[in-house]
Amino acid sequence: MIKRTGRKRTKSERAKLREKIVSFVVLFIVSFFWIVPLLYMVGTSFKSDLDLQLHPETLFPSSWSELTLGHYSGFIIREGKSDNMPLWMLNSLWSTLATVGLTVLLDLLTAYAVVFMRFKGKHVLMKFLLLWMAVPGVIGTAPSFAIYSSIRHALEIDGAMESYIYIYFWMIVPGVTGIFNMLLMRNFFDSIPKDIVESARSDGASNAKIFCRVVCPLAKSTIMIIVLFTFTGSWNSLTWPQLLLAGESSYWNTITVALTGYTGGSGWGATGVATATSVFALLPIIIIFIITQNKMIDGLASTGVKG
Repeated sequence: MIKRTGRKRTKSERAKLREKIVSFVVLFIVSFFWIVPLLYMVGTSFKSDLDLQLHPETLFPSSWSELTLGHYSGFIIREGKSDNMPLWMLNSLWSTLATVGLTVLLDLLTAYAVVFMRFKGKHVLMKFLLLWMAVPGVIGTAPSFAIYSSIRHALEIDGAMESYIYIYFWMIVPGVTGIFNMLLMRNFFDSIPKDIVESARSDGASNAKIFCRVVCPLAKSTIMIIVLFTFTGSWNSLTWPQLLLAGESSYWNTITVALTGYTGGSGWGATGVATATSVFALLPIIIIFIITQNKMIDGLASTGVKG
């Protein structure tokens, strides 16, 4: 008689195995619906116009002879007309970087004041901020645009440079005034032992010195999380820039606003250029993710956000 040497799995082990299988299946399905459109976008950008017309459903060029870089040259020139895509990407880049820098600075200062400073009305302020975060951002779009238009009319801003600066100032403001990132920073500051700050104060350090030399160096991981969230949100913003840039010079477009111009384009060439431009537009997001990914897990753990 042959004895079975394999150990039977316990009930808890079988439950864990089922959990892993279900998690894998769910992740596979979600990944499929995310990755396939990206692969289609990249593959389409390398297809010739004829291949796009004959085989629009395939992910990649049907043959090596149909592979082309022509749509990437169309990133700059399409149908004999300059599209200024590099300029539009530059508009997006500088406004996004400005939004990221101001957001990080404002969130650091606000969270420090809320956690480490004593002032009247602090608890009321926090309740107001939490209530404000619960309000959908789209509700404030119409009032914000009305204020933008009224101020522009009152100040008689009509010059090209003045209008450009004014429009992009208002494009940056909504991203800077978000509440969620500030709460992330506040949660991290709450986790810092108060003895560290009190010890620095007892040694005669001012709030500015404590902020710059004690608190901020400890917040590097959380700062990286805020940088990633803010960069992605600002770079991908569409509705608000569209409102501000309506009727303005096309030279002032952001990359997202420019891409909407291809949705009604005629011919398969416009589709190829649109996908090639989308690949370019995706690169900054990939780069910022690579830069911040090493700090993401530590940052999310320290702010109390669970994956």
